[in-house]
This record gives sequence, C-alpha cells and structure tokens, in this order.
Amino acid sequence: MTKSSSAISRRTLVWEDRTAWPMFLLSIVFFASWVWLLADPSLSAGWTALLAATVIVTWGAFIADFVVRLSLAGHRRQFLRERWFEVASLVVPYLRPFVILAYIWRVPWFRVSAQRRRAQYIVMVSIFTFLFVFTASALVWLVERDAPGANIVDLGDAIWWGFATIATVGYGDFVPVTVLGRVLAVGLMMGGLVVLGVTSGTIISALTDRIHRAGERLAHEHEVSAPVPEQRRAKP
Repeated sequence: MTKSSSAISRRTLVWEDRTAWPMFLLSIVFFASWVWLLADPSLSAGWTALLAATVIVTWGAFIADFVVRLSLAGHRRQFLRERWFEVASLVVPYLRPFVILAYIWRVPWFRVSAQRRRAQYIVMVSIFTFLFVFTASALVWLVERDAPGANIVDLGDAIWWGFATIATVGYGDFVPVTVLGRVLAVGLMMGGLVVLGVTSGTIISALTDRIHRAGERLAHEHEVSAPVPEQRRAKP
C-alpha cells in the first residue's frame, strides 16, 4: 500500500471505487443543468425551477458523498489535505466540473490494463481541455457582459471565442474589452499552449505505443508461421 493510500482507510477507497460511476454521471448532470441555466435566459419558469432543483439535488449528493468518505477516512486531516480541491469545489461552483476528472481517475475499469490506463489519460486530458476552455470563457463572459462596448455578452459566443483563442485561430469576431477580461484571455492563451502540448504528447504517445505493439505482434506471427528448415543429417 502506498503512503498516500495508507493515510486513507480501505473503507474509503472501496466506497470511492463503488461510487465512481454514479458520481461521474451525477457530475455530468450537474454540469449540463448548470450550463443550461447560465446559457439560456429565455427559459420558462418551469424549466428554470426544474434545472435549479437538479443543480441543488446533485450538489447535495456531492456534499453527502464527501461527508461519508470523510467519516470513513482513517486520518481525516490527511484526507482533507489530499482532497482539498474537492473541498474548494463544494464552495466555488466554477471548480466543481473539474472534479469529473477525479471520478474518472477512480473508475476501476481503467485499472485493468495498461491500454485502459492510456485511454484514461486521453479521456482525462480531453475533458480537462474542454473544462479549462469553458471555465475561462464563462469567467470572461461574466466580466464582459455588462461592460460598455462589449461584444461577448452571450455564453455561447464566449465559448466560441474561447475555443477560437485556444486553437490559436483568433477570428477576431469576439474580443474582450475590459482589463480583467483581457487578463483572463492571456491566461487562456498561455494555458492553452500547455494543454495543447500535453494533449498532443499524450495522443502521439498512445499511437506510438499501439504501432510498437502491432509491430511486435506481426513479428511474432511471422516468426511462428515461418517454415523451420530441416536439419542436415550428419555424415558418418
């Protein structure tokens, strides 16, 4: 058992394994409902109430799950130090979507083989890229939407601007006009270089590993199927 896991009771680790998929799905539901509430101001009162209730119920499930894991933990202070980001995400809603990555990391299905581990890394990097762009775009939208002369006044436009920025396309159809908005934009640009580099490196590594395994398999099959030459009889 590693030093990290020794500070957390086995009951907590078993609980996290068993609840990884349900909590992952609840996180997706929470994220979708929350984004819908933010992005569509024309929602009817009924839909607004339904989505708000979904956000509140799922948020309550997150808190209950954390309390259960904390109560099962062998060393609660160590548990809080290792799960500090989850604590912060229970206070700051904009951080909560990133906890999806923690649930993906806990899913036991990915721990079966090295291939699944690599697939797990690709999924996590891809989701992190999307969440990073969305969070930065949403923050820029919150800063810009009421500023004089701003044109990033819609969340959909903000997300479009975010992906155009991180992809270094820069169409220029939407630009931040406030100082804070531009500071966030610079952070998105700098972070985008790192994210794209890690994403490209992970995908290239996965493809290289797959090609290497395919080459080894073909070499083995060729070696097995190749005819074995008959040994020459030794002359007396």
